[in-house]
Amino acid sequence: MAFLLAIAVMLVLPGPFSVGAGQEVRSGEPNPLGPIPGARHLAPGGTATDMDRASLSPAGPTSQTPAPRTAPSAPGVRPAGTGVDPLLDYSREPAPMGVADFGVTGVRSGAYEYASNSFQGSALVRSMRLSTTGGGSVVAFELNAVLLLRWGGVNYSYWIQNGLHVDTSSRLFSIGGAYVWNFSAPNARLSPSELQGSNGSVLLSDTYYYIPTCNGLAGQCSTLNWPTTLTARVNATSSLGVPLVQYEYDLGNGWVRYDTVSFLHMSGATVVGFVVDGYDPTPYASGLFYDAEWDWVAAGGGSTGQDEGSALQMSLDFWNGHNYQETPNAWDFGADTGESSSNVSDTLSSAAPGGALDAQLASGPGTLGVLYNQTERGFLDVSVPTVPAGTLEVDGVPLAFEGSAANLTLAAGPHAISLLDYSNASAMVSVLAGQTAYVNLSGAGRTAFVESGLPPGTPWGLSIDGMNGSTTASTLTFPIPNGTYSINYSAVPGFYRLVADPSEVSVPVPSPVVVAWAPFRFEVPLTEEGLPAGTMWWVNASGQVVRGASMTLEVAVPNGSTEYAVGSAYEFVPAPSAGTIDVTAGAFLPVVVQFSYRPSFIVGSVSPSNASLTIGGLGVPVSGGSFNDSVLPGTYTIVASAPGYTTQTLQVNTTAGNVTPERIVLTPVPSSGSGSAPNSASGPSPLLWVGIAAAAAALIAVGLLLLRRRPRG
Repeated sequence: MAFLLAIAVMLVLPGPFSVGAGQEVRSGEPNPLGPIPGARHLAPGGTATDMDRASLSPAGPTSQTPAPRTAPSAPGVRPAGTGVDPLLDYSREPAPMGVADFGVTGVRSGAYEYASNSFQGSALVRSMRLSTTGGGSVVAFELNAVLLLRWGGVNYSYWIQNGLHVDTSSRLFSIGGAYVWNFSAPNARLSPSELQGSNGSVLLSDTYYYIPTCNGLAGQCSTLNWPTTLTARVNATSSLGVPLVQYEYDLGNGWVRYDTVSFLHMSGATVVGFVVDGYDPTPYASGLFYDAEWDWVAAGGGSTGQDEGSALQMSLDFWNGHNYQETPNAWDFGADTGESSSNVSDTLSSAAPGGALDAQLASGPGTLGVLYNQTERGFLDVSVPTVPAGTLEVDGVPLAFEGSAANLTLAAGPHAISLLDYSNASAMVSVLAGQTAYVNLSGAGRTAFVESGLPPGTPWGLSIDGMNGSTTASTLTFPIPNGTYSINYSAVPGFYRLVADPSEVSVPVPSPVVVAWAPFRFEVPLTEEGLPAGTMWWVNASGQVVRGASMTLEVAVPNGSTEYAVGSAYEFVPAPSAGTIDVTAGAFLPVVVQFSYRPSFIVGSVSPSNASLTIGGLGVPVSGGSFNDSVLPGTYTIVASAPGYTTQTLQVNTTAGNVTPERIVLTPVPSSGSGSAPNSASGPSPLLWVGIAAAAAALIAVGLLLLRRRPRG
């Protein structure tokens, strides 16, 4: 069917351990109380007592609702060895013969409990003939279960029946009907408008029912041929907070849903599911149990029939969240229905395919009791690749599952397990009575994709056969059935896939599929300033080196930050000498590099220490007779002078980055008492110049005196 109903886990099962690549088989310890893989324990909750449901409002229980009885002990701590007695009302034929799970492994022993959102009963009919007490020949296959809803901490119980009818004389199939009874308290009733189902349904004070006519439903009122398989199913779910029960059947051509019942007064209630509880009977009566039943009886209220030559194989399954699984234990009769059959030999089939624990019904005297329990069956947990839907084969019989596991109840013994359409997906396992075996097929169909060209830690991914995967590692794996599939790659910003990357893959793949990536690159210009024309320079962008003598060099870099370094001849210094080129979605800023000459140094001493010094016409500090000047490479004139010393001039050549040392010693000027005239060849003596100046001054004075004495005209 289109949806599959989830069920919480009753017990946390131990995880598997590996005994081989992709496969694993092991067995667990026996548990006399029957741990049920895939089922769930019930949460404690009270049960409404002595309550007429007609007193409930559409919003749920009102203040008139009596307080619930004391909640039972928490699941898992109830004393072992207690439980209900399935033989309380039916102890011999006539009885509702078939398959039932009462939640006990024996009479008042081995009690357990679980809940599921779906039960289904299946019957393989090879022949069938029955006569009823009223002279008819119609048999009913009744799937019965008890729905538990929890509202405000109080439990409400409803008995659900999905009936399928077959006239054993004409082989005419018809829907027996969808039924609901209120089991919440001994005198519980159904109120008007409490339930809503299909058009034509009937809601009485004690019963809801809907029996479709012969029009519009596939298979309804059709003639069957033997052998044939009939399957009934009930599902518990909710819509917009309103609990629902769905009634379905399958005659071999697909599921048909013929009724959906809404529990309008229980809006907002928690749908616990269909409950199997071997600790307590329902509140309605001590002989009506929290059980699940798949009964073969005479059709009609309270009718009984006698088997006159039938051969049937019946099984009862619950949904465990991954697959339909046979009940953990079973009895050969039910107890919650008034219809019955007799002369029915109901035994465990010794030839059921796929390790199934089916009931074999045939004509002959029958006894009521355990059909199978932990002495005949074990559990098998299979880990499989996580898929929306898959098929597991058990001894060649297919079993549909979903998710990452399959849980089975199997007859004790060896079983062949395989995952349909997968490579590396088979194992042999021995299931021991009362124990749980494990098989790990999670590595089945492993197909690996390996990336190349991406920086470590870069996220990448792809989808194949509807499965999406992503990783930051170099390898991505998918469990894929054998076949050919198209591949869709997720985009990686800044990178593109090479044309050699496959667009489809055929499984099994002998080696990993390589997915090659290359970065998108963008031409980013770097421009120099300061170099003499024709000077070579270079750029190194993360190992990509570009050289040239033009003012602009271009490097190809991807999105993101790329480190770079620049340089030229030793005599030139770049600024900056290194950095990052940042590209965002293809946008970037140009990079400008300013070159300057690498300085040289003139270092030395001058004597006397108070001498003045110029280099290239610029004064240079002298400290303690030492000087240190930074200059550009070239030729410079050094002038050193000091009072009483002869000025000294010299030329020096400097080269980039080098030190040119100089030691300058000035020569003192000789004194006049030395008997010689220093620098006489250079011109007249200073005394001569003094005499000339004095004579000139006298002449000027005389001239002025004569002018004063000139007569007035």
